[in-house]
Amino acid sequence: MKRASLTRGSPHAVAHRIPIRKREILRASLDELVETYDISTLSPDPLEAVRKYDDPRDREVAGLLAAAFAYGRADIIVRNVSSILEAIGSSPHEYLEREFTPAEARVRFRSFSHRFHKARDLVALLTCLAGAIREHGSLGALFASVHDRRDVDVGPSLARFARALHSYAGPRAPRSLGFLVSSPDDGSACKRMNLFLRWMVRRTSPDLGQWTFVDPSQLVMPVDTHVHRISTFLGLNRRKAADWKTARALTDVLATFDPDDPVRYDFAICRLGVLSLCSRKRLKENCDVCLLRDACRFPVT
Repeated sequence: MKRASLTRGSPHAVAHRIPIRKREILRASLDELVETYDISTLSPDPLEAVRKYDDPRDREVAGLLAAAFAYGRADIIVRNVSSILEAIGSSPHEYLEREFTPAEARVRFRSFSHRFHKARDLVALLTCLAGAIREHGSLGALFASVHDRRDVDVGPSLARFARALHSYAGPRAPRSLGFLVSSPDDGSACKRMNLFLRWMVRRTSPDLGQWTFVDPSQLVMPVDTHVHRISTFLGLNRRKAADWKTARALTDVLATFDPDDPVRYDFAICRLGVLSLCSRKRLKENCDVCLLRDACRFPVT
């Protein structure tokens, strides 16, 4: 991947096409929205399953599993991720470090299913996590070993992290592994891996802030269908494809509002979509009370 697509220099050109007055309204509205959505509004969210653990090493494992399968309806994601963690036992990290083998996992998780992923896909992912933990001690230690603080964002580190995890899968790894642990090298928006990094790195609730070796300013927005649609409504995004370039461009625009922590807007924006408060069809009862109404390109009149 070209280095230029991973470089955050001056804000993306779209930021300069937003009139100054609208930018002020947008920033104020987004800041108010962030204050509205806190830990009390978390459910349904896969982070619920992660926050049940106290040990940071367990949270890393639970977090990567939750993020890997974070596609589809939020309540189903929470249910299926919780079923994985319940089958693992009280300590996901200890299970992978001491007990896991692909053979026993195929039996333990034989009934697992999450949309188009089955037990084989889950076992391949667990094989990668177990290999990383047994060599590095934790997933955080692996990421720290590939992270370069001089990089302007987490893109290069995430690509190295994905390659390192994939290396433990062996020659017969299913192709689905590239979906579950995606990489910027493929041009993907890496929504779920960027979500995982948000949980691990950001210092304020609901995120966990345990990877202090990564600066929050380096994070890239986890762009899913909700974030892509709503950011387009707000004039923050002009790209049609939800890919890595879009994630980077959106992050650059949000960095004009908060350069130290541009991804802090992700949770609140995504809540609007997950809770069906902002959909493709404009609903007057939702739009009339939306905090972003004055900044939205599609207000109901």
